[in-house]
Amino acid sequence: MKVYDRIKKEDVDLTTEELIDLIVHHNRQVDLTFDSVHQDSDGYLKWDAENWVALDAKRFIRSYFLEGRALSDSTRHNIYDLKGYFNPEEAVKVELG
Repeated sequence: MKVYDRIKKEDVDLTTEELIDLIVHHNRQVDLTFDSVHQDSDGYLKWDAENWVALDAKRFIRSYFLEGRALSDSTRHNIYDLKGYFNPEEAVKVELG
């Protein structure tokens, strides 16, 4: 998938696994922007963008944004959760910070 690298200021073609590797081993942040509003299963949280950072090699934080505003909510995930929750292929814009 096409990913814009804000540090190198260029588009790169990366897989989901390569993005995870950059988050874990190179301390990079991945920002995902969606074309529609997502909602959690309880209907409590709505967001149209999210970013992912690693606390360490097995723990991650996902922060949420709606209409350009950072929300106070975030979720924590382990490396095994990423298959179900980290979906950059669904984003209309993927940026690497």
